[in-house]
Amino acid sequence: MVRANTIRRAVAVVLLFVATVGPVRAEPLAAPGDLRLRHDLQLLNDVGVTNIPLTAWPVSLGDVNHALDTSDAAELRPEVAEAMERVRQRLAWELAPNSADLVFGASVSSDARVIRSFENTPRADAEAYGRLTWIGNRLTLNLSATYANDPIDGDEVRPDGSYVGVAVGNWMLTAGWQDRWYGPGRDGSLILGSNARPAPGVMLKRNLSTPFESRWLSWIGPWTLSTFMSRLDDERDVKDALLFGIRGSFRPLKGLEIGLSRTAQWCGDDRPCDLSTFGDLLLGRDNRGVNVDAEDEPGNQLGGIDIRWSLPRGVPAALYMQWIGEDGRPNGGLVGSWMRQLGVEYWGTIAGLSHRTHLEVSDTQTREGGFGFSDEKPNTAYENSIYRTGYRYKQRVMGHPTDGDSLSYSLGSTLVQSAGHTWNVTLRYMEINRAGSPNDRHTLSATPQDRIDAQISHERETRFGRFYLGVGYSAIDDVASGVSDSDFNAFFRWTSR
Repeated sequence: MVRANTIRRAVAVVLLFVATVGPVRAEPLAAPGDLRLRHDLQLLNDVGVTNIPLTAWPVSLGDVNHALDTSDAAELRPEVAEAMERVRQRLAWELAPNSADLVFGASVSSDARVIRSFENTPRADAEAYGRLTWIGNRLTLNLSATYANDPIDGDEVRPDGSYVGVAVGNWMLTAGWQDRWYGPGRDGSLILGSNARPAPGVMLKRNLSTPFESRWLSWIGPWTLSTFMSRLDDERDVKDALLFGIRGSFRPLKGLEIGLSRTAQWCGDDRPCDLSTFGDLLLGRDNRGVNVDAEDEPGNQLGGIDIRWSLPRGVPAALYMQWIGEDGRPNGGLVGSWMRQLGVEYWGTIAGLSHRTHLEVSDTQTREGGFGFSDEKPNTAYENSIYRTGYRYKQRVMGHPTDGDSLSYSLGSTLVQSAGHTWNVTLRYMEINRAGSPNDRHTLSATPQDRIDAQISHERETRFGRFYLGVGYSAIDDVASGVSDSDFNAFFRWTSR
């Protein structure tokens, strides 16, 4: 009852806050997973047609529409003009007022992908899917249902992707099961990605990323903010724990985007769950023996920064990084135990295809020091002594898909034809759980493994619907046993749109 009252009070405060702003129309949100949409939006941003935050998903399609309507772009290269046209076509049916849209489909897979990146690959060996979307003046509905055959978590019927949204001022308040992706990474996010299924919760998100008008704050440029509270309702050591998250992204210069992210597990059975505890969590008073007693420790937090910089003078490349701290440092409230990600993107055209190619390195073995270049701290990433299930949901880690103590190299490319047909190619080398000591909670392997993973997929739009198919190969060397194994897998999906 205490937990329910806490949630109701928090929602009431949120509603009181957003009610002070004038009304706007409800706008739908684009979930992570669509590689072509991400390619097109990022290209429009990188060449200067638009200037909106794009490192946090879901993305407000109203913000995209506003950016295109106010753009003063002149003559565009063919691949940029084609990307703009594809985005406008999507906005035309996504933003149609007082209209309903029904999408349905099915997929089959020889083996569900173990390493799940931004790409929306099937989660089970067979799925049937339906979605009904309706947009009104202040209300948007996205009702989704999936039947999964023999899933690893036992949930055959899934509401993933469903949400109800209410527009209040320049904010959207939603409730449902929504995927999220925090950061510029393409193969994974260190703090919050779509590797795990979405948990039920509420979210408040800014609709339009218009800059502050104040001369003291206008330097921030276009900015967006979202915060959520979800209930981790799976089987876990501390039942019914809550997951809190907040993310702000801003663009002080064209081509430069900075993001600040924070998540925290708290509450749950036999854990403090009042507003005072939540206040301690927000203020960082959660380091046992340092600024809070062990019995009052509010939760398990992650937080950090990411930066994406498109190179100036028309150079078609961008550099990005993400630094995420797992917990506080021994001497106080400063963030320590860092995980790290570095990446570079390059875009252009190849044989008439618009492409975006990336090289990404992610290290989820935490290190101490102000910037994470000091001593290794194994068995720390995504683990916690109170919330012993760790930073996981439905048997998948909510951060980087390789889970803790892993090193991942990823080389990939998304290629889009003028008609919108999309190819995606990815090659990975991963050192999984390389700390050495057995960890049965690790979602990929309790002991160290070396993995090579390759995948190619193709998505094609026709008058009969959208077809999506892929093939993959993985080779595994188990360091502990010396056993090697390899596997081919394939998937096929069709949707009516």
